[in-house]
Amino acid sequence: MRPLGVTLVGFYQILRGVVGLLFGLSLLLFTGLAVKLASLAAEGSATGHFFAGFGRLASLVIILFAALHLISAYGVLRVQNWGRLLTLFLSAIGLVLLLPVVLIVHGMPLVFGIINALVILYLAMPAVKRAFHEQRHSLRMAA
Repeated sequence: MRPLGVTLVGFYQILRGVVGLLFGLSLLLFTGLAVKLASLAAEGSATGHFFAGFGRLASLVIILFAALHLISAYGVLRVQNWGRLLTLFLSAIGLVLLLPVVLIVHGMPLVFGIINALVILYLAMPAVKRAFHEQRHSLRMAA
């Protein structure tokens, strides 16, 4: 049986993945539109090409991380240890990336930083770690 906290972490990962996908796709779409408008005004300058490439790269990285969040959500909801480890890794990256913003700005980045820290602490608890390992051993016994 999956603990309630693990289910909440899984749904949080799904939320992060869906929001990340939407943001990455919209960034990809609007970067292309902005570059087309800027190229009309600047007549194909090198700066426009640089920002076009940077915008596409940034959106693809965001989409990649969103897909990793969805994959980790699948692993956590299936109580797989690799899902727990991937979630720990992604939450740690999110916490590190949010630290400079949290120090300057208050509000939502602070909330997401606290949630990432809580996810890390929760998934590192011995009882939760044991639940992930017990699930794997029970599957081996059934086979």
